[in-house]
Amino acid sequence: MLGLFGAFVLHAQSLTLSEISSKPPSRARDFLIWEFLRQEGVNEKAAQSAYALVKNKNNYKIKKAYAKIVDDKIRKEFECKKKKDLLSITDDECLRAAFSLRKSLNYNRFERDQLSLRGLSSRQKELLALQNEPYSFKYYKSHSPKSVISYITSLPKKVLHSKLNTRLESDSLKFLQKASNFDSFVSLVTMDYKMDKLQKSLLDADGKKMNAYTNFLLGLNALRHNDKTKAIDFLKLSREKSKYPMQRDKIDFWLYLITKDKSYMQTLLLSMSINIYTLYAHEKMNVGLENYFVQLNTTRTPSTYNLQDPFDWLAILKEIENVKGTNLFTLVKRYKNEKLLPVQRYLIERAYNFKMHGYIMPYDDYIGKLPKQDKALIYAIMRQESNYIPAALSRSFALGLMQLMPFLVDHIAKKKGDKIKSYSELFQPSKNLEYAQIHLKWLKKVLHDNPLFIAYAYNGGYGFFRNYRKSGRFGKGEYEPFLSMELMRNSESREYGKRVLANYVMYKKIYKEPFSLISFFETLK
Repeated sequence: MLGLFGAFVLHAQSLTLSEISSKPPSRARDFLIWEFLRQEGVNEKAAQSAYALVKNKNNYKIKKAYAKIVDDKIRKEFECKKKKDLLSITDDECLRAAFSLRKSLNYNRFERDQLSLRGLSSRQKELLALQNEPYSFKYYKSHSPKSVISYITSLPKKVLHSKLNTRLESDSLKFLQKASNFDSFVSLVTMDYKMDKLQKSLLDADGKKMNAYTNFLLGLNALRHNDKTKAIDFLKLSREKSKYPMQRDKIDFWLYLITKDKSYMQTLLLSMSINIYTLYAHEKMNVGLENYFVQLNTTRTPSTYNLQDPFDWLAILKEIENVKGTNLFTLVKRYKNEKLLPVQRYLIERAYNFKMHGYIMPYDDYIGKLPKQDKALIYAIMRQESNYIPAALSRSFALGLMQLMPFLVDHIAKKKGDKIKSYSELFQPSKNLEYAQIHLKWLKKVLHDNPLFIAYAYNGGYGFFRNYRKSGRFGKGEYEPFLSMELMRNSESREYGKRVLANYVMYKKIYKEPFSLISFFETLK
């Protein structure tokens, strides 16, 4: 079926506002609007009409493309944010957009007071007032604890390390714990290895008032400071508060590492989740996995759906979103077409309440000739990135099976000498996998074919992971490499790496390639 997206790939310059407006408000339509705004020759009136159709007005890419055409407050917002000298800005609205603590850090008290007399928001004024205080927690108590933590978490690391890495008094800790954003303070402190004095203060935090994840971090923090008793207390409290199977699996794994009590391994064997913690337990206890599938029965019966069209994928999701229980098994029959295998897999996982897990291989036509190790890595990433859906589209417009960012597509296209008429070309599996392989080939080379490190760099960027590794992570220690894996500040990359590694282990197993997760963890040291 050649829908709007298919036509757009073939005739990138023929996209019209009437075609866009005929589509339902969605991320997919916002993507088309972004593509429309990037076309040459779009005038101000057409841009305004297109922008009026945008569902997510906060999308940075759309706002930037729109601002280049239309001279209005959005362009002004972009220009103001670039201004570095706050004192030279005469317009209050522009000042609010340009304001940041980093910019005001080098001003003196008098200059900050002058800024406070201007039309800043009440929050911005309180942050300036905090900046005028001496670097000491005892002076912050006249402000709201939430604002204090917002202020601390926005300071440059050099300032934090040199000025605020001090042991907290009991009353200061209690004051900070009143803040609704205390969890962000815990995250900041525990994940920065140079905040050792503040970390020791957190040993006295009241975990009963904290959520599951904050208690988990407090547990690891106690462990790093050699207090196993408090570590176990925090971790058990975290488990009590945990809502998700993987959270509980993670805590059971850590309780095993600390206590060596094999009952925690037995508990992990009972989990129906497949993750690095349960995989570790199955290998450690020499017990096979059974709750997964690789193949499904399919037919070549024609389908009206095209998984390379984001609007078709949107229609499928809408059709199945309210279907529950055994009705999902009935719905599976409607998606038995071989080209809809990813949908069938998704429905079966839902029908089993995600206690059965699909590791399908629907794109061997494009990667079948690669070495098994390479295919395992590609499918491991694909499963996490897009759930094997060619038309997958993220909030930041990452594209297709391997969720390639537009800037990366531009970079690879330039190297290849390709001309990309429309980014929707990347919804084609052949194009997407071709470009992804080029990027992965480079990552495999610079990261020595390490699947976890490649996953981190694929998600967060090579520069991000290089800096993380240079900061002393993945060294020696009783609880390494696990502390380094759990205390990565970039939460998306941290969880992404663990999930891709679990997928990789499963695909290595499916391809009958030897791989020991326990031995792999040893190599990370």
